[in-house]
Amino acid sequence: MNVRIAAVGSSPLIAEEIQDIAHALLSDRIPIITRQTDEITDAQTADLYLCARTQYEQLLNIIPKERLFLMELQPDSTFFFAISRIPHGSDVYIFNNYSAYPKELADYCRTLGMDQVNYIPLAFEELREEELREILSGASYIIGVDRFVGLLQKPPCQEALRPDVKIIAGKRTASLRSAFAVLRSLGRYLLDDLHAQWEQSETPSVEQLRAIAADTDSAIDILQAGAIRSVVSQAAIGEPGTVRMEHAYAELPLDELRRYAAERLQLLELLQRKIDMLNK
Repeated sequence: MNVRIAAVGSSPLIAEEIQDIAHALLSDRIPIITRQTDEITDAQTADLYLCARTQYEQLLNIIPKERLFLMELQPDSTFFFAISRIPHGSDVYIFNNYSAYPKELADYCRTLGMDQVNYIPLAFEELREEELREILSGASYIIGVDRFVGLLQKPPCQEALRPDVKIIAGKRTASLRSAFAVLRSLGRYLLDDLHAQWEQSETPSVEQLRAIAADTDSAIDILQAGAIRSVVSQAAIGEPGTVRMEHAYAELPLDELRRYAAERLQLLELLQRKIDMLNK
C-alpha cells in the first residue's frame, strides 16, 4: 500500500498528537508523517492530510477539500467525569498554547451539562511569563489536553503552581464522525488502487495475485480494526485485539488463489459500503 498520510498541527505537540491518534486508528501499517501548518506550501507532501479544527480553514487554501480531513479531537469520557466532580462555582483554567481550543472545549463542556463551574482560557503563548505565573499561582483547578498540561510540571510553570492545585489532563481521541470520514476516504483510496492492480493484466501471475491478496487482507484488517477502535476509544477502553489473516493465500494454486483474491476484494467492497453508510 503506497498511501501517504500527513498529520498537520499548529505546533509539533499537536502534529504528534494527531499522528498518535491516527496510528491508534489505522495501526502502524500505514506511515504517517508530521508537519507544522506553516510547513505546508503545496499538496505534494501526502495523499491525505489530517488536522485539527483550528488549522482547517488555513490549510483548505492549499489542500483540496477531498484530501483534507478535520480531526475533531475530544477528550475521552474519563476527562469529563473528572470535571463533573469539581465543586460548583469553582474557577477552572483551561491550559493550552492558544485560546481558540479552550473556548471550544468550554462550549462543549456546557453542552454536556457541565456548566456548574467558570471556564477560563489560559493560553500560555498569548501571555507574558510574569502574567502566566501570577495566574497559575492562584489557580485551584487546571484542565487541558495531556500534552500541554504536562508542561505545567516544567519550568517556568512548575514553581508557580499551588501545592494543592488539582490538574485534570485529557487524552484526546477523534470523534466518531471524523474517524469514519478518514476510514471512508482511506478505504476508497485503497480500493481504487487494488482495482487498478487487478485490471493491469487479464491473466495476472501468481506473484501479482499474492500481492493483491496481501494488500486486500491488510486493507480489510485496517478498516475493520479502525471501525472498532474509533468506537472503543470514546470510553477509554483498552486496545482491542485484531484478527489477521495469516497469509492464507500463500500456498494456494493459481485458480484457487485467483478465486481467493476476488472474494477478498468483494469483502473489502462490502466493508467499504458499510463504512460509507455509517459516514452519512
